[in-house]
Amino acid sequence: MLFRFMPLTLILLLGAGAAAADIQLDAAQARHLGIQTEAAQAAQGIPLDRLPAEIAVPLETSRTVSAPFAGVVSAVAVDEGAAVKAGALLARVQSRDFLAAQADLRRGGSEAALAQSQARRDAQLLAEGIIARSRAEETQARAADAQTRLDQARAALTGIAPAPDGVADEYALRAPVAGYVLRRAVAPGQVVGAFDAAFVLAADARVDVLFQVPAAQRGALAPGLRVEMEDGAQGRVVSVAAASDAFSQSVRLRARLDGATSWRVGERTTARLLLPAPAGAVRVPLGALLADGARTLVFVASDAGGVVHYRAVAVERLGADAREAVVRGAAKDASPDALKAGDAVVARGASALKPLLAE
Repeated sequence: MLFRFMPLTLILLLGAGAAAADIQLDAAQARHLGIQTEAAQAAQGIPLDRLPAEIAVPLETSRTVSAPFAGVVSAVAVDEGAAVKAGALLARVQSRDFLAAQADLRRGGSEAALAQSQARRDAQLLAEGIIARSRAEETQARAADAQTRLDQARAALTGIAPAPDGVADEYALRAPVAGYVLRRAVAPGQVVGAFDAAFVLAADARVDVLFQVPAAQRGALAPGLRVEMEDGAQGRVVSVAAASDAFSQSVRLRARLDGATSWRVGERTTARLLLPAPAGAVRVPLGALLADGARTLVFVASDAGGVVHYRAVAVERLGADAREAVVRGAAKDASPDALKAGDAVVARGASALKPLLAE
């Protein structure tokens, strides 16, 4: 029995139940049991640890550069990670479709000019009473149709120009905004289809993290919740999916990490989400928690003139990570002695105190 190893000054007082027990030890006895205390801290959130996550590009700060015409990549000017200015050359693509589009534009310009000239001539002849109104209306319609085809040919080439010092069928892919190359999806000699993604550009080095949270936590999820990464990077939730994933029974969240980080788009990792903590919740070391049947206890220490009193307090475990747990006084324990921020909880040696409760 543990009492055989304790000085006679050890006093055990049992009150109405285990949660109210008061164990008194002097400093030497506490050292003998290896007891160490830490102050309970007010909890800013309840941690959900090791959530599967993937680094992603922010939607509003990224631009995808696609190939407007099918063809073959003849040259690539930049690689991933390169900083580019707006209008910088990214790649060159040889394309028969581009050559045909240029021919359509030239032909459309000629046809539209000829149709407009004929329409003006017929309008003059109509005014002089030389031709019927129907003929003038017909030439006006042909002119309008030719102008429409010309507008379509121009639109097909909007923002697309021949590659500098290139052959007639070679066009340039250019950066639409200043930033850096986040992803390169083409290489010299590669065949690309019309509208195939060739590059992804980002305006800055910020990244998002996509992660999954169990659907049971949906009620506590909202934009603004704090997220922490393995390397210490932090951010805030910016969106919560409206629907749960039926297969994984989870909800997808997107968080924006603060500033530039070492994370790269596409990396898989884990994230830590902090849910709102209820009033009275505190952080304590994991070693402070003791199972007592269906209950969880922590010991709270208070010094009284060289003798330390240890009282067992029943708590409700709300969440935990690898180092700490977030707890609050058990629902049935509304006494003023319930655990609160600032209390000295037994972080080490709590298991040595538990047997004394049954003596």
